[in-house]
Amino acid sequence: MEEHALAQGNTFPWHELYVANADAAIDFYDKVLGMGSKAMDMGEMGTYKMLTVNGTAVCGIMETTNLPHPNVPPHWAVYLAVDDVDARLEKVRAHGGSVVVEPFDIPSVGRMALISDPQGAHIWLFKHEQPA
Repeated sequence: MEEHALAQGNTFPWHELYVANADAAIDFYDKVLGMGSKAMDMGEMGTYKMLTVNGTAVCGIMETTNLPHPNVPPHWAVYLAVDDVDARLEKVRAHGGSVVVEPFDIPSVGRMALISDPQGAHIWLFKHEQPA
């Protein structure tokens, strides 16, 4: 199981929960699964809330009411680690997929973009920013 978890952690390095009310989600996952929470100051981007297990952040929580895209339903999102977000987007388009959210950078975190495969499944492509 540990090998599986390590491989999965390297391949799928992050998850996010998209809901209308982050505090209500934190309350639910605390009461049901015993998860904790922490917040990270993201400067101009605001505060990023995360669920934790044994004090370690395991996923983020995004409030759908604050997104630039309207009518985002509640859902869990998965991030897939890639070597080069922009190069992979070229391949996505070339093989029938589409870009849902254009690539963007978060300083000290990394570069990401949301894609849709040809059947409509969404996944975030993510390249971690290496420390200077």
